[in-house]
Amino acid sequence: MDIYEYIRNMNAHPEAFPEMLAHANAHNVPIMDEDALNVLKHYMKVARVRKVLEIGTAIGYSAMHMLSVDDDVSVVTVEKDEDTHRIANAFFQEHEVSHRVSSILGDAKEIPLEALGEESFDLLFIDASKGNNQRFYERYLPLVKTGGLIIVDNILIRGLVVEDNVSSRGARRMKEKVDAFNRAIASSATPSAFLPVGDGLLVVIKDEKEEHK
Repeated sequence: MDIYEYIRNMNAHPEAFPEMLAHANAHNVPIMDEDALNVLKHYMKVARVRKVLEIGTAIGYSAMHMLSVDDDVSVVTVEKDEDTHRIANAFFQEHEVSHRVSSILGDAKEIPLEALGEESFDLLFIDASKGNNQRFYERYLPLVKTGGLIIVDNILIRGLVVEDNVSSRGARRMKEKVDAFNRAIASSATPSAFLPVGDGLLVVIKDEKEEHK
């Protein structure tokens, strides 16, 4: 066992939604790694997050876990794929949390911001197309309250971000975009932390300076 596996095991907890995990595995639906998911939930507890905006619902696995942090947590979640959107809504109904979820079908690059409501969010969670991290970050940052969190998953894209020789043009382009976003955050004055859990987790705190950008 290496040190990263040790930390991964320490961050792991019993699965709260085994049927959703089984569905994701059976249908090859990408979901958040267990250790990163539990770190996300830990940050939510520390920051007393109650209102979440999620970009990338998939089957609702991450949303269900975020809702499980506290009965007062609500999630607005955006997904452009009709099939996974439908499946997510079925899971929300099955677990009787639909009243705490606003599940929006649409492209997060284009949906009207008015559709997300008028209140600011405690947490913006970005887990959609990785090449659009910068675009999602800039578009939805104004909706996050000062002192709120922005958390981005898959910032390592399974190690691709540090590969020197990437033959696929599409993979190379995605690597360049993810790396550029990571470096832009790291070189800014924005309070941030890059965590080597799961497939890499970026945690940003929105401070007052962001309000004037």
